[in-house]
Amino acid sequence: MADFTATTRNVMIDWLTGKTTPAAVANRYITTYNGDPQGAGSENINTITGSANRQLITATMAAASSGSSANAGDITFTGSAVGAATVDFVAIMSAITGGTVMASTGVTSKSVGIGDSLKILAANLTVAIT
Repeated sequence: MADFTATTRNVMIDWLTGKTTPAAVANRYITTYNGDPQGAGSENINTITGSANRQLITATMAAASSGSSANAGDITFTGSAVGAATVDFVAIMSAITGGTVMASTGVTSKSVGIGDSLKILAANLTVAIT
């Protein structure tokens, strides 16, 4: 996942050039989208899980090494979906609800049906800057 939003890129550039130091934020979250969240895509986590709450990723992501970080454990969105939806993008968000998209990427499209599980297996979510 390396499609950072313009806002995220600007924060990183300002930090690198010494203009500002961003405030530390305790948590980051991941959510699902049908379509590109940086375009006309729509978040569909509520349809799948019955809750607008996104999945916390802060604790499961390994410390960065060689310009990337991967999830050390599974990230489970739901063990039994309450609604049907198509997931073809995931996005890292700044808050459990609301907030802003920080980065996103396309994933292999998955049609999630009622009762289906949905998770990202360990080592399958990589955030990299190259």
